[in-house]
Amino acid sequence: MIYALKERIGKPLLFCGRKKQMALLINWVNMIPKEMAKSRVLLGRRKCGKTAMMQRLFNILWNENGQVIPLYLEVEDEEQWLLDFSDTYYRTFLSQYLSFKTRRVLAIDNKPWEFSELFDMARELGFEKVLRNMDFFQEHLDAKRVAQAKSMALGTPAFIAGLENAFCLVMLDEIQFMTKYIFYDQERKIRAHKLPGAYHGLVESKVTPMLVSGSYVGWMMRIMHEMFKGGRLKQTRVSPKLTAPEGLEAIYRYAENNNKALSDEAAFVINELTQSDPFYIASLFRSDWEYQDFTSIDGAIKTLAFEIRNKEGELFGTWSEYIALSLEEVNDKYAKQILLFLSKERYKECTRLEISNHLGGPLDDRALEKKLKALVYGDLITQGTNNFRYCGIPDDILDLIFRDLYQEEIDDVIPNIDNELKAKVAALENG
Repeated sequence: MIYALKERIGKPLLFCGRKKQMALLINWVNMIPKEMAKSRVLLGRRKCGKTAMMQRLFNILWNENGQVIPLYLEVEDEEQWLLDFSDTYYRTFLSQYLSFKTRRVLAIDNKPWEFSELFDMARELGFEKVLRNMDFFQEHLDAKRVAQAKSMALGTPAFIAGLENAFCLVMLDEIQFMTKYIFYDQERKIRAHKLPGAYHGLVESKVTPMLVSGSYVGWMMRIMHEMFKGGRLKQTRVSPKLTAPEGLEAIYRYAENNNKALSDEAAFVINELTQSDPFYIASLFRSDWEYQDFTSIDGAIKTLAFEIRNKEGELFGTWSEYIALSLEEVNDKYAKQILLFLSKERYKECTRLEISNHLGGPLDDRALEKKLKALVYGDLITQGTNNFRYCGIPDDILDLIFRDLYQEEIDDVIPNIDNELKAKVAALENG
């Protein structure tokens, strides 16, 4: 297979598992030419595989060279003027369309081609309508007509589908960042926080259906409630965990590609302790710890324990984003107590009454509910089967990271991560 879009995962063989999820997406894509595919959203925390799945789907469709033209854009978490964003959006999709037509792979960094190159490619193909479309768009850019440039950019997939009498799959990765990092004015003072609402009607297109993703599930759910009402996006949850066999396969692949010696016993333990999470597995084998060892069970435990405690490491860095986002709004001891309690009880639902009793009843029900909703919004806890019930994130690594940060502050206890991991392995051996 030709990888026209460079996949962030690195070597293609590092894309492990996800067989059921990819089969679901392929079946959904096959419904597009039948005009039966409803726009869809992939929901899951960062590093759970959404980008890998979307980029692999792009390359599959590019190689099929069939009726569905893939278009992919990742919305970046950095401040942008809407006019600049519209320019990037337009050139990205036009670059991918011309790549699809010419069989020319995209730039190694996946950046769109400049207008000069796009004009040359369109002239060579004799695409007069494309040339005129680019002329019109550049006029909007030069005149700084922000609204017109935005509308024309968002309409690019429909323009392409009309040219080809075909279909486009519009993939927008991390769409929630549109509400925070894009500004109507060049001075970046007026945030375009309702920008995803511009897709309100577009998501219902059967000719250019959308596949969007969001890493902050609470944030995404709020966007969907406010801007994609009426169930316009079909929700697809993406678990960060692979199946146990897929996780073991990932462990051997990452060990080999990182030139790390690995014993079968250590591989089994790593799979259990990481709960077959490919991000945790990849981060572990990228460890810079001078004493890392994957040839023994004890060495694997010590290496994982170090990476969990390492404040400069990937594991801590990823979860600290979620923790900071959530506690920024409710940064007090009660929020931390709630997190510690629900994290400890992470494999069952707890009622608001149980949580209140654990806290000792210092908050009235309304104040407690407000804190819980903020924690749900920050993706550090989840809503249970109803609005009265809540769950911790069923992630053992997150539990260890959070307790390493806050348990001494709240309970005056310093967790011994090494001993806890060893105890879990002992339980596995005895169970």
